[in-house]
Amino acid sequence: MKKEIFFPKKNTFKEEQQGYTIVEILLITLIIGLTFSISLPLFGIVINKARQKEATLIVNSVLKAVKANYSLTSFLPTKVKSLNKFASLHECISQEVEMKGSEVCNPNTIAPIDGDEKYFYSPSGNYKVELKTTEISNSDIIFQVRAIPNGVRYQNMGSSVTGCFNPIAGISNIKEYSPFNAGGKDFMSCFTVFQIKKAEEARLAEEARLAEEARLAEEARLAEEARLAEEARLAEEAKLAEEAKLAEEARLAKEAKPKCIYWNPRNPSQCFRFE
Repeated sequence: MKKEIFFPKKNTFKEEQQGYTIVEILLITLIIGLTFSISLPLFGIVINKARQKEATLIVNSVLKAVKANYSLTSFLPTKVKSLNKFASLHECISQEVEMKGSEVCNPNTIAPIDGDEKYFYSPSGNYKVELKTTEISNSDIIFQVRAIPNGVRYQNMGSSVTGCFNPIAGISNIKEYSPFNAGGKDFMSCFTVFQIKKAEEARLAEEARLAEEARLAEEARLAEEARLAEEARLAEEAKLAEEAKLAEEARLAKEAKPKCIYWNPRNPSQCFRFE
């Protein structure tokens, strides 16, 4: 029988176990820092877009309610309460919502809209929704709505949403601003090129009418000043003529008066003998 020979197995665990070098630690730290610096802004953009969806849904609901209201009444509302029968809108009713935003909004501070204001705060408190109408001529009028970021911490970081409805042209638009263009934005316009051109023509015609009225008023003023100056000249001439006539009459009266040739020595005003 062949004899087996066993060799003792060496324990190399202690020899293989080694720690990280300083270079490796610095490299890992750099990678983690770069990953965090890249992912943090992206995470903020994702959160911002998620919050913006609330504003988009509200603006869309408002525009649908305005269209429904206009189809029945041919009227564009400017008060939030007018939209209640066409949309289920809620608001944050906390008294501090304008300053603190979402910090003070919770299920206990959310209620259906029941006011005559032209604005309201979204249920989350992150947005202030404002309504208005704009008219550029006697018949061209549009409805405008905007949701702007609300609260001291969010008003310069959030992205706005604007919308408008042009009942004459049948145009309805919604615009979502990107996170790279944050902050409150102005109302958007739905006026067509034809409406703008017509409004510009009406504006120019109004300016021409006002300019003509101003010209006529200036001419009337100058004519009135000339008339008053002529009257003053004639009055001055009449006064001078009257003074000359009185002077002439006085001279003639003086010449017609008899001349005294002997005065009373005791009373110089008494004449004893005339010519």
